[in-house]
Amino acid sequence: MLLLAIVDDDRDEANALSALIAQYFAKHDRSYMFRTFHDPLDFIRSTENYDIVFMDIRMDKLDGIEVARIMRKINTNCMLIFVTHMAQLAIKGYEVDALDFIVKPADQYSINYVLDKAIARLDSTSATLIAIKTSEGIVSLSSGDITYVEVFDHNLVYHTTKGVYDARGRLSDVIRKLDPKRFIVCNRSFVVNMRYVSNISGDFLTVEGTQISISKSHRKEIMQRFSNFLGENL
Repeated sequence: MLLLAIVDDDRDEANALSALIAQYFAKHDRSYMFRTFHDPLDFIRSTENYDIVFMDIRMDKLDGIEVARIMRKINTNCMLIFVTHMAQLAIKGYEVDALDFIVKPADQYSINYVLDKAIARLDSTSATLIAIKTSEGIVSLSSGDITYVEVFDHNLVYHTTKGVYDARGRLSDVIRKLDPKRFIVCNRSFVVNMRYVSNISGDFLTVEGTQISISKSHRKEIMQRFSNFLGENL
């Protein structure tokens, strides 16, 4: 699941931007959540590590460039997109490693372009290539495409955005190859990519429509990590 933030003290413009973002994700099979901050100080105080941030440059309380500088001290990996009425100000975005900028008022084409770019960059930077041996030969998988891995009948089953693959191996070996910031162990038989989790409730979480049980030994850790990831007190 992708976590996005909009930081803009103009409520009307923030609402218009959030509607365009919602239209983008309505056409793409990808789970996401976003929060809107009308006060840049509230954004600075938040503890979430957002994947994508849309930042207004000109705000009354604090300049967007300065807010981004503070954010970069904590979150160096998020895709930062500035939103501004004055395109000439966007050049300052290079100082804080901005991915791109949008000139207000935003339109659907601009949103589609920057979100395609941001998601592609996120997938490429967070992915690890994993070689697995199947009955049909060696298959190279990107960890970013893996939704979850399960143990079934003494085999590993890799569920991915590109298909399902059966392979020999041990789940413990797979876990060591995966980014612990992206993947969580639900029980002795499942490891899950958090980006594809659409819901977590009680003793189960849902990945691509599949319910996976959470073991008691992992429940506290999972709930805490999702609380941080989604910015909620679960």
